[in-house]
Amino acid sequence: MFSVYGAAGRVFRGTLDQMRQIDKVHRADRSRAIEPAARDGHDSAVREAVEYGAPTVTPQQRSAITAYETTRQPTTPQGWYDMAVADIMTRKVLSLPLDASIHDAWQQLQHHGRGQAPVVNAQGILVGMLTRADLARFGQWPAPGAEQQAWDDWRAQTVETCMLTPVPSVAAPTPLRHAASALLDSDLPGLPVVDDEGRVIGFVSRADILRAALRDAGLDAWG
Repeated sequence: MFSVYGAAGRVFRGTLDQMRQIDKVHRADRSRAIEPAARDGHDSAVREAVEYGAPTVTPQQRSAITAYETTRQPTTPQGWYDMAVADIMTRKVLSLPLDASIHDAWQQLQHHGRGQAPVVNAQGILVGMLTRADLARFGQWPAPGAEQQAWDDWRAQTVETCMLTPVPSVAAPTPLRHAASALLDSDLPGLPVVDDEGRVIGFVSRADILRAALRDAGLDAWG
């Protein structure tokens, strides 16, 4: 489940595909699952005998056939993509208040070694996200040679003037494959994880998902 929050509160809640429709993101092409086809007439007859109970097959034969079919369909263990966001998210989240100054926000990001942080209102509800990259690209920097007062005024601006909003968020039980798709769609470095009221309870980043994929594959798979 995904939500989109802005300064006015939650503006959307729904599935990933529904969020793509309102976020002006092209729907990604998806590969279709291909149903295994019978390799020959014998396999087809075996499947029909098991599924429909053909009268020409005795109970003993049907039991043997079912056992044989089971050996041909190995069970697939849960992959990283089926894990929940809650399994890997960062729970100690640096959140910035909406009225924090640009100067204080920059200092907080630098002190905690974070590239981004959710922005919350006085009630702790998500309203946006601030990234160091966006601060560096902020178009209202004082001109070269500007007076000290101009720099003081710039630093005193609140994060509300330069935060990303509205911003997508994700619920903790969401499968990682959906969270990964949302990150690719939005081109964000991570997604805030929120509860039903919109309070930030975690953060899942691209790095978190990559680490989960690496652990799932095992070190041998990466050379």
